[in-house]
Amino acid sequence: MIFFVNGTIGMGNSGVEHAEFYRGKVLTQAGLPFRYLFYRLNRDLQAPMKRWGLANDQVINMWEYFVLGEDYLKHGVQTFYPQDTKLVIDSTNTHRKRDTYTTSGLHVVDHMVKHPDKHKKTNILLVGSNHVELFNMNTGLKMADFQFYDDQHRKVIIRNIHLYHQAGGEHLFFSNGMQLIRYFFERLNLAYNEKNIYMIDRGIDPEVALFNMHSTTTKVIDVIHADQLNNRKDPRYPLFNNYNEYLLTHMDQVDKVIVATERQRQDMLIDFPGHDDQIVTIPVGGVRDNPTIDLNKRPGDPIKFVTASRLAVEKHVDFIVKAVVKLHDEDGVNLTLDIFGAGEEQKRIKQAIEDGHASDYITLKGQSANLDQEYPKYDAYLSGSYSEGFGLTYIEALNAGLPIVTFNARFGAQELVTDGQNGFLADFNREDADYSVDQLYQALQRLMAADYGQLRANTVKLVQRYQDHVIAEDWRKLVDAL
Repeated sequence: MIFFVNGTIGMGNSGVEHAEFYRGKVLTQAGLPFRYLFYRLNRDLQAPMKRWGLANDQVINMWEYFVLGEDYLKHGVQTFYPQDTKLVIDSTNTHRKRDTYTTSGLHVVDHMVKHPDKHKKTNILLVGSNHVELFNMNTGLKMADFQFYDDQHRKVIIRNIHLYHQAGGEHLFFSNGMQLIRYFFERLNLAYNEKNIYMIDRGIDPEVALFNMHSTTTKVIDVIHADQLNNRKDPRYPLFNNYNEYLLTHMDQVDKVIVATERQRQDMLIDFPGHDDQIVTIPVGGVRDNPTIDLNKRPGDPIKFVTASRLAVEKHVDFIVKAVVKLHDEDGVNLTLDIFGAGEEQKRIKQAIEDGHASDYITLKGQSANLDQEYPKYDAYLSGSYSEGFGLTYIEALNAGLPIVTFNARFGAQELVTDGQNGFLADFNREDADYSVDQLYQALQRLMAADYGQLRANTVKLVQRYQDHVIAEDWRKLVDAL
């Protein structure tokens, strides 16, 4: 069995989760069995499962297993309940207890406490969950409890975990979350008594737990979804991305490392010479087989731009807004820009739209689970990210024949966009936002002056490598070789 290892999913996700969804699609096409494996407690897992089309028997959540029992590992949730939440609030209007009744049949009791913020200098007290109990709604039995602890360095972790009524009626105790996750993987290996392949998409905890279990029947693949380096200013001492540091210092304990682009693979081989067979390029996104692109389409009036991402600071969507405003105001281009996504930067982006007096032609559209149906309505795709391991939205936009305007960032933009052929790459400066905005504006000017029909025609040639059946075969070959 193949397991995709991640913390959890939500109604809005990052490129990591969408890469998993895409991988599930092509593994199904290749006839390879898989499960989505989540190790964090999610009090509303069924809602995002439904939103993103994950079948009930495709998903295994660690805490649902501990509460629902052995049969859950193979068949998923069998009985569904109404979702409900009840709160106990004290005389100071502080939440003290929260009872959550999940659709999956978990009764989660959070005992809340007031506490100072260990990570900021402030007199404001925070309210958070301190002690959690989990009950089986069908039997009423208490199945687990644990404590949250706010560590000065590691932030919130779990400790003092008790599991009750487990296989054979056991009462088990784990002092920390690492021991618990390792036990969970051991139970999976017993339930799926075959060659199991764990594809780690997110989390140092599962890396620590699984690397020690690596064997002839337990294979471990680590998937890198972003730039593995923070910088290479000193070639002798590359500074690893914190999220990848554990992997990159324990390469001998993993069977394969997957990167999304050949450029990133070659970059990794600089630091890991001789690991040619271990580091493998498989795109984390692709396009439907034999996509149909209307080569006769020309930009409308107004020309319609689109961008889609988490509205996070590293996506620089406010830079896109400012560059588009310049194109509109200084060049007199009749245009629209639709922004899909949600996140903590929405307020800043909205302010940028207001500052540019652009609310009549720039629109925040919110999240969409059907971007592939939206892209054909537009004329070009814009991105403001300085770093994309692959850029799932790039390949989705190219699939609709959209030229891309983005920054000349490693690795996804450089691999998927050939400057002047199927889009335009802008220079950027991490220390000078105005410079970056101006460069993006100049790239938009180049787009407006280009042969649009030729740009669309060039996207057809590029996407052939990224068709679903090609990527499905990449995964099949990898799995067969393990």
